[in-house]
Amino acid sequence: MHVRFIITVCLLVWRTAAMAQDLSSIPGVPQNALMFVDSVESKKGMEGLDPSKIALIDIVKGAKLKEKYGPRGENGVIFIETVDFARKRYTRMFSDISQSYAKMLQQYGSDSSFQYVLDGSQINSSIPQMLAALERKNIEDIVVLPPKTAKDLVKDYEPNDKLLWVLIKSKTSR
Repeated sequence: MHVRFIITVCLLVWRTAAMAQDLSSIPGVPQNALMFVDSVESKKGMEGLDPSKIALIDIVKGAKLKEKYGPRGENGVIFIETVDFARKRYTRMFSDISQSYAKMLQQYGSDSSFQYVLDGSQINSSIPQMLAALERKNIEDIVVLPPKTAKDLVKDYEPNDKLLWVLIKSKTSR
């Protein structure tokens, strides 16, 4: 498993402290790693990135990177996704998985009216960061429901003004 989940949790808990320093000073981060921000190679590293706008940092190491990126990838690759990029990626992924999600996303124009629930737990903060860590291969199902219907299915239901609830079931929730 990638270091994706661990880094995401670290960002959620220690975002400001972690971003105030150079990534290379964090244990497990390869020195002289190739860096991409929103799928574009970054020559300036993290310079100019606002820590509050980072959704995900994925650190990848391995021999296959040298095959893909040449000698520049031999020390590892760091992929950084901003909140906006992550939101576009996961809404596209969810739309591919669920036609009802795609229809509602098109109808509302964005997911700002959606309450996300992952494996029965309501996500109330750091939504882009939490959803950015999901991979398609780990999602079993996505169901879109009105709040009243969702209330019976969600363990820790906290009423809010969201118009739709998106229930995501992962394959690891079994």
